[in-house]
Amino acid sequence: MQGTTQEADQAVGCRTRFAGLLAPGLAADRLNRLALALRLSPLLQAPAGSAPLAVLLAGDGSAVPESDALWLPPVAAWIEPPADTGASDTADRLAPFLAEAAKSDLYLNLTTATAHDLQLGGRLLAALSARHPLEGDRRDDIELALHEAVSNALVHGNLGVAGMKELSAQELERFSRDLGDRLADPVLAGRRIVVTLRIDPAEDGRRLATVEITDEGAGFTPGPRANSGASGRGLDLIGNIADGLTIEDGGRRIRMRFRL
Repeated sequence: MQGTTQEADQAVGCRTRFAGLLAPGLAADRLNRLALALRLSPLLQAPAGSAPLAVLLAGDGSAVPESDALWLPPVAAWIEPPADTGASDTADRLAPFLAEAAKSDLYLNLTTATAHDLQLGGRLLAALSARHPLEGDRRDDIELALHEAVSNALVHGNLGVAGMKELSAQELERFSRDLGDRLADPVLAGRRIVVTLRIDPAEDGRRLATVEITDEGAGFTPGPRANSGASGRGLDLIGNIADGLTIEDGGRRIRMRFRL
């Protein structure tokens, strides 16, 4: 299948050369056809020590893999196909995602509904720690920053839920109600979040992790947040933890750098 098979392997700046595909819940015959079209090996589980693998998430309520092993090496990409993807065009729709994934060490492209069901900050930290061990306060701090960044992208970005203005039962009830209502909206729940992670040598000889999180929300203009309310201090917290913080694309992309 031309234009599908080698895009991931030949991407400019390729870091990750995928060798296999896992798809929890997908029928074996369909997995075999899809993997063949993408020139990947179809796998029912992640073998230890293998080349990098991609996981295809079903996106139908069974999308979240229960096995922790599917969030650790050799798995390096987690992709949920667009909702309108049919059986006949899955490979064509997946190829661009794999091409993007090949440019990073870790890659996630999920709908808001699926990402919300995951403890995504913890999952990202586990994947990072498996590649570069983290301990103590540094591990806790990075997990907190990842959690805040993911939450901002999902809740305030894709779902457009306003932060809590004060710590009160009334505001908590309003926030929870808005969150539930927005998640029930298929358009908002179908908005995507993309996470990329790259690990490179730093000038001081340490390793530097760069994490980018992109959402499809309305964006925002960074500025003074003196009266940001009870749930509006996430960026300040991230800025205090990260060794570098950049806001791009009108507030829809955050780039964080962490010395490991």
